[in-house]
Amino acid sequence: MRYVRVDSIPEILNALCEDGARLLAGGTDLIVKMRSGLAAPTVLIDISDVECLRGVSETDGVVEIGAATPEEDLLASALLRERLPLLAKVLGALGSVQIRNRGTLGGNLVNASPAADGAVPLLLYDAEVLLTSRNGDRVLSVESFLRGPGQTALEEFEFVRAVRLPIPDRPFQPFFHKVGRRRALTIAIASVGALIHIEDNRVMETRFAAGSVAPVPLRLRRLEDRLRGAPLSESMLAECAPLAAESVSPISDVRASAEYRRAVVGGLVMRALRSTLS
Repeated sequence: MRYVRVDSIPEILNALCEDGARLLAGGTDLIVKMRSGLAAPTVLIDISDVECLRGVSETDGVVEIGAATPEEDLLASALLRERLPLLAKVLGALGSVQIRNRGTLGGNLVNASPAADGAVPLLLYDAEVLLTSRNGDRVLSVESFLRGPGQTALEEFEFVRAVRLPIPDRPFQPFFHKVGRRRALTIAIASVGALIHIEDNRVMETRFAAGSVAPVPLRLRRLEDRLRGAPLSESMLAECAPLAAESVSPISDVRASAEYRRAVVGGLVMRALRSTLS
């Protein structure tokens, strides 16, 4: 295997044309796969020094995050904490300080794990992914980018350059909780994130997303449609848990059964709505 360190977009594009080339930012997912034999790149392209792939900025109501920005740097961003508090909340619970100092949001997306915590707030903020190749740039929603476990819409010789998140035009109460088998550094058995806006006990807008309960993290749009404009009564709350459970398609594995995952999603949706009321 050959190791290449690059410091510009043209150098990335040139290096990607080599057979078996893979990008390395933080390496928190890729190095693990290499050690277990699940990935065997012949060329490792280190993009951690490419300045234009790092940092957080805001332009015309859209926050742009460089794909190679370490997660700990994102947590230190006042702009992110103020404008996108749910993303900051989720990143703060992601892994350990050591992992966050290496891991990146771009890498988290490219890894495309169904249990990826970072994908949940990106879905809720209607985030888009900026992709770059020698043919130019293209933009996809995060929903379109994630195709399945370990599968994305990346084309040959293309890479993730940035993630763009439009700032919501109304105040939302953020919610995120995941259930795992240990208290720290846990991989979610199931997770639910939400952005909720209520006025006079009536749901003006909600956004719900769940992780680790389908081939990709997904928005619970049937639940969102049912809640839109509805008063938050006990009868309405009673409808939400089964509707959320029906909206996911989990599997049974060594960590939990599909039935348990469905129950967790329903329970977390109820918790999110009740926390808003309180």
